[in-house]
Amino acid sequence: MASGSKKAAALIADLRAKSSASRDQVIQELVEVGPSAVPALAIALAHKDYKVRMAAADALGVIGSEDAIPPLIEALSDSSKNTQAAAAQALASIGDGAVPALLDALIGTDQAARKWAAEALGSIGDTSVAQELMARLNDQNVEVQRAAVTALGDLKSKRAIDPLIDVLNSDNVDLAKAAAEALGKIRSPIAIEPLILALSSSSIDVRRCASESLVRVGSKSVPKLTEAVAEGDSVVRRWGVEILGHIGDGRAQALLVECLEDEDGRVVRYAAVALGGLGSEASIKHLAPLLHHDNKDIRYAAVEGLAGTGSYKAVKHVAECLKDEDWVVRLTAACALGEIGSRTCLEPLLDALADTEWSVRRHAAIGLGRVGVKKRAFEALVAALEDPKELVRSAAASALADLEAEEAIDDLQKLMRDDDNKVVSAARDALIRLGVDLEDEAEDQR
Repeated sequence: MASGSKKAAALIADLRAKSSASRDQVIQELVEVGPSAVPALAIALAHKDYKVRMAAADALGVIGSEDAIPPLIEALSDSSKNTQAAAAQALASIGDGAVPALLDALIGTDQAARKWAAEALGSIGDTSVAQELMARLNDQNVEVQRAAVTALGDLKSKRAIDPLIDVLNSDNVDLAKAAAEALGKIRSPIAIEPLILALSSSSIDVRRCASESLVRVGSKSVPKLTEAVAEGDSVVRRWGVEILGHIGDGRAQALLVECLEDEDGRVVRYAAVALGGLGSEASIKHLAPLLHHDNKDIRYAAVEGLAGTGSYKAVKHVAECLKDEDWVVRLTAACALGEIGSRTCLEPLLDALADTEWSVRRHAAIGLGRVGVKKRAFEALVAALEDPKELVRSAAASALADLEAEEAIDDLQKLMRDDDNKVVSAARDALIRLGVDLEDEAEDQR
């Protein structure tokens, strides 16, 4: 034991090394010393260098001895936030044994300690502490309140739903965001309506968090969401159709089709993408007419929606957009054909490989690799190895490897002399994938 303590003390003296990699090595050695290193590490938590204090906390967390709990609790009030965070993580790693001390810290006078105690308790996962955490929702310090909200979400405490809904209605954006996220983790139907109401928040961050949480709740949200979209303002409709698309429940299809004629262009765009996300071929006939819309943003949203169906039946419609006057629409179409990936995508992608916009050509090359028809794509891709844009040349090289086109090895070896390093790297990767031993090649050249 004594030898272990001496070794620990010697190692701690090395913790002042400037290199983080060096400190990591020392921490690993301290962990190997085990519980006998705890007294020396506890002393190191008071070192003048915060990096040493952080490293000591990290080591104590990995060792996991309950003897480290008191000094780690003190470290929650450290002058360095990094050390505070390391101590909280260490206490969470120790687990259930740290809960009583953390509960004491949760009601203590130090605000930093209360905050980090809440976070650690959430990480430990002992649901019995939910009541104490709920009491901190009225803490005088906002950071403590937010930590308690997050912890209750981590605990998935159903008892906390009503208090969290109250916080969701807070004027404080950070607290409202945290409450929305916490309610999403709990995934209770009780929170559906409050989360839908939060879609009307003046803060886009709160709206986004509420949206993500409704997606987490899943299909149980669909009936209330469809009502909200049908009756709500344009903001609610815009967020509502996006959520319905992410949930992917077929019950929303009829409503999403209606939204394709919404007076708000944003709603139409999100409805088009959402409708495609349902993965139904029945959506194609509703999305295809939007490809001729005056608004380019709606046209590319329709292309995304058609790609989302994943059906070869959408190809002829998407291919039309390769002639669109807007290069973003053409780019979206090229990407969509690559996503669909059926043999019927081959000819349109070959056409796109000659587009005036380089990004369209690049994604056409990528798509040809995914379609996997070497016979027709080979010559076009070899020609693309000489494209004036480096990213197109790189994409063509990768696509030839995707097609297992060993016939392209000579052309790819020539590409190794390209002026652009990224192109050379792509050519190298392609050759390796085609089974070329580049070390042997280099030796032969010598």
